[in-house]
Amino acid sequence: MLIALIGIGKIANYQMQAITHTPGIKLVDAHDLDMNKAEELPGSVQFHDNLEKMLKKSKADAFLVSTPTASHFEVAMRVIEADRIAVVEKPLCTSQSEMDALITAARTRKLPLYTAFHPAYGREVDWWREQREARNFELGQLLGFDTCFADPYYLDGKLTLGAVGKAGSWIDSGISGLSALARLIDPTTMKMVDGRMTAIPSLGCAQVQGLGIYSFSEQGRTGYGTVDTNWTLGKNFKMTRLRYENGIVELDHAKELARLRLEGQDWLTFNLATDKPRLVNHYCGVFSDLTEKFTRGEDNTGLTEVLHRLLFAALNH
Repeated sequence: MLIALIGIGKIANYQMQAITHTPGIKLVDAHDLDMNKAEELPGSVQFHDNLEKMLKKSKADAFLVSTPTASHFEVAMRVIEADRIAVVEKPLCTSQSEMDALITAARTRKLPLYTAFHPAYGREVDWWREQREARNFELGQLLGFDTCFADPYYLDGKLTLGAVGKAGSWIDSGISGLSALARLIDPTTMKMVDGRMTAIPSLGCAQVQGLGIYSFSEQGRTGYGTVDTNWTLGKNFKMTRLRYENGIVELDHAKELARLRLEGQDWLTFNLATDKPRLVNHYCGVFSDLTEKFTRGEDNTGLTEVLHRLLFAALNH
């Protein structure tokens, strides 16, 4: 599978590294508004200073949109309207109406549309999925969850450089928490209960903190959980805590760790980090899934719809 990259920023560097580690996928073209970004590309990749020309001339099978969050809709729509396949960094867009427009445009042209939900492919998430499938720990039924994605993007009364290109804590990180949960809980059973957002009008972002409360169903029983996002804590903290009948599982998404405690026993800790950066591991999972789906002529639009509706529902509650 041949990929063209749109936007050569911080996240694109992890994406490019992951492509080199993933069989069956190759980066062939790239575009950025800043021509100096061409220096960051491997020698085998052709740089284009004009997006329309790249969309027309590139032999790529799909175009990876890795631009600032607020521009995802516009850039992805340009890709689709050129009758090319768009792969969009999460979140797909910033509103329900934008999502509906993108999905309608792709379906009208019979084009796949794929969202890169990279936090869903953390090694700690994969590990717990494997443990459940192998029934290595008998924790019983899942009762609830608490997911927190916090970044130090608001310090001393202003946004840090880390917030550049992001829309807001809930828009950018709420979808991260929901996508990780979607590999542990059937997201089609999840429903919005309440949403609480904190915005500071003087800042150039939609919110500095966001909380979504959700219900879910498992084995005929209803459970509840929270997805919390926060830029004001002054630290990088990303954790999902799963509460079961007979114990607790903690998945540390920032450190690639898993901790598990059966009722009445001591905590067990599993270090799942590798010699590759965390985000490279994430994108290796994304690109493996993408290439498999591409081979079968599939995408993840169904999942995209479910997760983004849950995301936007919290904004409008």
